[in-house]
Amino acid sequence: MINKLTLSVCALVIGTSSYAQAKQPEFAAHHCKAGEINAQHYRNFPAALEEAQNRLQGLAAVKQARENKAADISVMGISASHKYIIPVVFHVYGTVHNGDTVNDAVIIDALYKTNEDFQGQTADFADIDPEFTGVKDSLNVEFRLAELDPEGNPTSGIIYHPQSSGAGNYSSSDVKNDHWDNYKYMNVYIQNDLYADGVTNNSGVAWYPDSGMSDDGLARVTYNGAYLGTNTDENFRSVLTHEFGHFLDLIHTFEGGCKRGAAKRCGKTGDKNCDTPQQNSWQMNPGDGGILNCLGETINWQNFMAYSDQYANYTQDQVDRMVNGLASPARQSLWSASNLVATGTNY
Repeated sequence: MINKLTLSVCALVIGTSSYAQAKQPEFAAHHCKAGEINAQHYRNFPAALEEAQNRLQGLAAVKQARENKAADISVMGISASHKYIIPVVFHVYGTVHNGDTVNDAVIIDALYKTNEDFQGQTADFADIDPEFTGVKDSLNVEFRLAELDPEGNPTSGIIYHPQSSGAGNYSSSDVKNDHWDNYKYMNVYIQNDLYADGVTNNSGVAWYPDSGMSDDGLARVTYNGAYLGTNTDENFRSVLTHEFGHFLDLIHTFEGGCKRGAAKRCGKTGDKNCDTPQQNSWQMNPGDGGILNCLGETINWQNFMAYSDQYANYTQDQVDRMVNGLASPARQSLWSASNLVATGTNY
């Protein structure tokens, strides 16, 4: 089995000492703030929670569409029926992150490989545990750098800003001041200190679809340039894929832990996907915590929405959830034909 060397994480929340003071550890008991920040967002904005609950009502139609196409599509499922193109703009704050350089080439490479992850084009997609060969799936999506800016001028889709921090905080002034229309562009913010707390090895964070955030210019993925593309190893760079999954409405596979009573309510508990078995905790890999859950089931430890030693796949239920998320008010306009023309990504 191909082993991608490192255990990747969403946001490595390690401590408060600065990188300059000492090398920060790259692993701890609480890594990813996606679950935490989205739960807090729903507490702060009840309308956002209501929108999320209403969005889930569309999943039945998506799943029915998959069933209707089952006779013609094998493993690739509904993902083969439509190609989604998402215009992206990267906002880069400072070009040296933990000693690694962030430039156009690094970003282009990172986005190319993220597209390969989503499309099931990597070698690891064929190298997963046999329990999941029948449910692994890919999303026919391409994230493209915008070629026209909001004023219609040519752009590389990569905008450089002076070094700054805090884009992982909900009301970041950088995000408010520098964002491009959230209904036209997927905004990705590259910083080294995501929470302006002196910690420079948090890797990334993202919010689920929410029209209120898009209205306010706050919809985004925030990511550390030190873990972007060739600035890290082959496995860790897939954490960007993990964050893009959050942006399209995916939850961590280990959300809620493992509870025997939740097995019959898999569509409403944990990550709300029935083909991703519950996980006892985030720390489950072949050499670290084992891969059998509290029910004795093999978990999909190679899932992009886990913390994996070998990121490899999404599942059919996850793809359905992303397709449903792409149809939400906060994401649907991104891939519309008119918007692809407006952003120069209609090629």
